Amino acid sequence: MSLHPLVKDSVADIVPALGTTLLQKNEAVMKLASKVFVKLVNVIPYSVTESLLSDIVHPLSSSLSSCHVPVVTLCATALNAILSCLSSKKDRDVWKVLEETETISYIIQQIQCGGSKPPEFFVETISLLSNILQRWPSSRFCVWNNNGLMEVLSSLSLEPMLSVRAAVLQLYSAIALCRNGAKKLLEIGNAPLQMMMESMDDVNHNYLQLAGFTLAESFVVSEEGRLKMIESYVEPLAKSVISGLSNWSMHTGKLMKEQMSLIKGACCVCKIVCWPGKHHNYFWKLGIESVLLKLLLDDFHIKQISEHFSSLDEVEALARDGLSANFLPAIKPHVWDILGGLATHCAEDFTAQMVKSELYLKILITCVCLGFAASLRSARQRCPNVENELASRAVLLMIYSPSKYISSQTKSTLLGILKPLAKEDIKYLLNTLNATSSGITGTMSDNLQAIHLISLACYSGLPQYRRYVMKNQGVYILLSLIQTLSRNHVHEERMLRMNTSFHYCGHNMKMCCYEFEDDWVGDEMFLVFGLLGLAELVHHSGSLKDHVWSKSTEGQLISQVREICVNSFASGPKWYCVYLLSYFGIYGFPSKLGNTIGNALSGDESTNLTLVLANQEHVNVHGIILSVRCPSLLPSEGYTSRRKEIRLSAHVNHQALLKLLEYVYSGHLTATDDLVKRLKTLAKHCNLQPLLQTLCRNRPKWRTPFPTFDLTSALGPNGFCFSDIVLEAKGNAFENWKCESCALSQPHLHAHKAILCASSDHMRALLCSGMQESQSETIKIDLGWNALVRLVNWLYSGKLVPKPKYGCLWNNLDEQGKLEQVIPYVELYCLSDSWLLEDLHKECSKVIVNCLDSVNMAVKLIQIGADCCQWDLVELAAKFTAPSYHHLRNSGKLLELDEQLVDIVRAASVARLSQ
Repeated sequence: MSLHPLVKDSVADIVPALGTTLLQKNEAVMKLASKVFVKLVNVIPYSVTESLLSDIVHPLSSSLSSCHVPVVTLCATALNAILSCLSSKKDRDVWKVLEETETISYIIQQIQCGGSKPPEFFVETISLLSNILQRWPSSRFCVWNNNGLMEVLSSLSLEPMLSVRAAVLQLYSAIALCRNGAKKLLEIGNAPLQMMMESMDDVNHNYLQLAGFTLAESFVVSEEGRLKMIESYVEPLAKSVISGLSNWSMHTGKLMKEQMSLIKGACCVCKIVCWPGKHHNYFWKLGIESVLLKLLLDDFHIKQISEHFSSLDEVEALARDGLSANFLPAIKPHVWDILGGLATHCAEDFTAQMVKSELYLKILITCVCLGFAASLRSARQRCPNVENELASRAVLLMIYSPSKYISSQTKSTLLGILKPLAKEDIKYLLNTLNATSSGITGTMSDNLQAIHLISLACYSGLPQYRRYVMKNQGVYILLSLIQTLSRNHVHEERMLRMNTSFHYCGHNMKMCCYEFEDDWVGDEMFLVFGLLGLAELVHHSGSLKDHVWSKSTEGQLISQVREICVNSFASGPKWYCVYLLSYFGIYGFPSKLGNTIGNALSGDESTNLTLVLANQEHVNVHGIILSVRCPSLLPSEGYTSRRKEIRLSAHVNHQALLKLLEYVYSGHLTATDDLVKRLKTLAKHCNLQPLLQTLCRNRPKWRTPFPTFDLTSALGPNGFCFSDIVLEAKGNAFENWKCESCALSQPHLHAHKAILCASSDHMRALLCSGMQESQSETIKIDLGWNALVRLVNWLYSGKLVPKPKYGCLWNNLDEQGKLEQVIPYVELYCLSDSWLLEDLHKECSKVIVNCLDSVNMAVKLIQIGADCCQWDLVELAAKFTAPSYHHLRNSGKLLELDEQLVDIVRAASVARLSQ
């Protein structure tokens, strides 16, 4: 009947009449009208009502302010039904109505005043709130920032009604899509996590389990959430995930929809194994290999598995036949991702005895190797997909797994599968990558390019084909490709790009406020795979070295890799650059700041410690740099301001000590092979584990944080005893400001001449020129306190921190609040120009451009820029105001600017119009 022409033609008349009826004040009438609305949105097809959505949503959302509980419940039910099938093209229209009717405020108010209202009221209103938060990120701030609501939700989480608890979990999941919201949930105590863990238990209904897994999935995305779950709930988490992946059954040959959702949710949470931690062993103990295999092969093939398989051919035949059945195809990519994560975080001593079933693990490895072969075939046909890429990446991580057992099993299995077409594959890969680096090939999909690079890296890891890759110009081709990739990626500003696995897991999740989340690969995934393959070839070049590349190529390689290491944004490319450089006698972690601070080692300015060797040779050093970078060289007793001698053991070699200090001051060193052995001993005794890893040429472990050159800890209490200069901010002291180290009331920082002089030519001229400032214990800096903090952080770390508020925190500031956030960067923008701090000037410019979001702010920045003679800033702000020039002129908002500045804005407007 809903498709009958009479019904379809009548809907346009029914909706406004029904809306007017719902807005009556009579409870009985409103209740009847809201019931009809629920029927209407559930019975009439969405295609019929789509053009009338605004007319439907408006009366429903307006009625959420009603004091009649049944009316509010029914209106929330109707709105939930609408949002469940809302098309993206109607997003903006519906959100506009929800904003106009203050829907979120009224829902929050209704929940907070819930009292003894029936469970269905809470289920529908909380579900509506979570549906809104999932769809419109801008709605999240006012929810997680409402402490009263968060307290009510905590109390509702104790409700005996499971449907209410599930609704609360869904709302928590929507809140956690915002990184700031996730932090808030973790800060309010263990209640949300405890509730999540209890809900994931397999004794609960599927819908409650799924709600728990959805929240856990949101927490897995953020570092804070992962660490909290691993620290507090690692064992129950592993058990719940294994249970979610295991406790399902087929009905008439098919998996029920709710069970499929539960498996996907458990898979996404299981991807916590893609990060380092203590949790991997728990999954192996619970038989993760058997669970994953049963998600790949159906019961018919699982029952054929026999402990008495006589050969690898039988295992391969079973795996090939099982995969061809295409059992649970939507789950297969998740299995590859999980397997890769488990393999890359295995311990070196991981063996077959640590799994429940070695045979199941072997079959699983065979399955993923067959998946790799299939991905290579699809790449040659230029039709790969996400599953192909994930299968390839899993094999790559298994070949280079720290576990010799997994690595050798994968290599031997892959070798047998690839052997018939191996050399043909290698030639195809090298020719294609060579054409890509030369710009000959057309546009190539990300999946295809990733599979090409991964496949070559895998072949480079197989001893039987590595030499063949090298003899066919593999090193030259990869180096050329890396140069192309670094130009395209390294020098671009990186924003968050969640990795492929979480794109695949996302269930259309709209995440927000994760802009500064560090990702190991970032936008430089291709660069990582290229560097990994190149590193493997260099590692095994040995006697072929002279035949594989020339001296000029070696110099080109070193130069290119160092540049990537210094300029890359993600940790992965940096780690593989460091690994590569170690084969050319360069050890450590090159950085811009390290190169700058390293110059301080060659001079005696501001040195206050002397390291004395047994043969009376000595080296003058800066105590503050040693205290941060290598505290083991300092005596355990307290430091005094007078110069102090530190006598070193007779085992310390003078040349090795100089090289160690080169690393301490600059973050990296160059050394010949004969010195490396002594440096290893010295680094081990000084507890410099990152340096020791590079000296030992250990292959990088996936997702290991990259060591940064950061001296900001010197600004804390431990660095006070070395402080020899005070930097004072301009302006008066403000409320609650207090120095923990001295009694000065003016906002200031206790700094160190050695670091300031090394980081800034201006400070060196100021402090070492013999002028008045060089004799003073305090220097006034023409910056406000917030700008001064950021300046000193830059000089000590090369990072412009703290960053301005971003995401929902920024969006919910008023204009004055936003301007206050930007002003420190404007001050630094001006100062960095006169101090010739070019990189800082660029970083401040980027921040200002990103934060400039209103014409009122732009007008103020025009005036500030003119006052400081920063005409680039004036021009930048004028271009922003150009589209609004006529409005600003007519409204009188340009009157605060002088005629010259108004002319600049006018010229920008004319230039824009002429374009």
